Amino acid sequence: MTNYNQLTRENRETIQILILKSKTFTYISKSINVDRTTISREIKRNRYIKSNFYEPFDKKGIEEAVVKCELLQKPPYICNNCPNKMYCNKHKLYYNAELAHQHAIEILSSSRTGVDISPEAVEEIENAIVPLIKDQKQSVNQVFINHSDILYMCKATFYNYVEKGVFSLTNLDLPKKVIYKVRKHKKDTRNKRELALLKNRTYDIFLEFTAKHPRMNIIEIDTVHGKSNENKVLFTLFDRKTHFMLIFLLEKNNIANVNSKISYLKEKLEIRLYAKVFRIFLGDNGSEFFDPLHFEMDYERKIKVSNMFYCNPNSPWQKNGVELNHRFIRQVFPKGSSFKNLTDDVVKRLQDNINAIPRESLNGATPFDLMQKKYPDLIKKLNCSYISPDAVDMSLENILGDNHE
Repeated sequence: MTNYNQLTRENRETIQILILKSKTFTYISKSINVDRTTISREIKRNRYIKSNFYEPFDKKGIEEAVVKCELLQKPPYICNNCPNKMYCNKHKLYYNAELAHQHAIEILSSSRTGVDISPEAVEEIENAIVPLIKDQKQSVNQVFINHSDILYMCKATFYNYVEKGVFSLTNLDLPKKVIYKVRKHKKDTRNKRELALLKNRTYDIFLEFTAKHPRMNIIEIDTVHGKSNENKVLFTLFDRKTHFMLIFLLEKNNIANVNSKISYLKEKLEIRLYAKVFRIFLGDNGSEFFDPLHFEMDYERKIKVSNMFYCNPNSPWQKNGVELNHRFIRQVFPKGSSFKNLTDDVVKRLQDNINAIPRESLNGATPFDLMQKKYPDLIKKLNCSYISPDAVDMSLENILGDNHE
């Protein structure tokens, strides 16, 4: 097959003609004997914006156009054959064979200026690394951990190469950094009953207890919400030592549904394993967690097997492990996303992919690996699936599976 950097003017003319005929990337790739991903990279790299405000290949203008039009975020990534382009008032992106060929030549020459990387290394990264970031939504940290043999440069240099256009990546392809806003302080509205439940379970007492029992396992719990007018939420349980996270779908965010999942864990794991793994719970002041005895008690034997504690009001940093881990969920389902059509299978696929992501904080290990070593019976009893690092796919299409519309 023809390499990406070796596309000819004739190849590009064929691409332009077949796109106008609404042919698929697979059809086009077979027509000029290249890989399908080559067509995708060619279009994204050499499309241009038609605007009075931007130069044709202005990266910022192109990125803004993509953000404002969902159709430009999926094949064919351009407006050439869009039936609505005559009536659309958004910035439009086009592919022209002659302009594309000239732009490709300019990129090839300018990207080498001040760049200490060989064409062979660029091609290897294009083939092995770019699809992991662009298509499977893996983070830069993740690919650096898994492919240090290919990515011999430092991360700063890699980002610099992305900025220079050395690879067919843009900043839009890179997972967004999580920005935490300072939350407004809310008035404490807890009633006497709720305050009574918190007695001996405050964050200060949690600190004292964990100082006395440093080897006990700590699980941070939280919920992740979708649209404000929908009932479904995600219930997350994060293990501080392994960073392993369980995710459950709740039909409604209330005590009954949370308790149902805790009962499920007690039943599936049996009480001895439950008491080891879930020795200490730390949650916020959400009303869905206001039945501490259900977390703590083995009702059959009428003994306490766990300990429930609560953060101070408006203090999410006190359980920052689970809060930070939610960035992986928000990578797939940004704030305001609908959870209406989520299923248990979708949530499990999300959970398994997140737990397969290597972490720098774990010296390159994955949460799954560490949990497998520490509590293999939990992995088995909860039917948690192993995913190899390169098979991790955090794209919305993969996570939703058959539920993707």
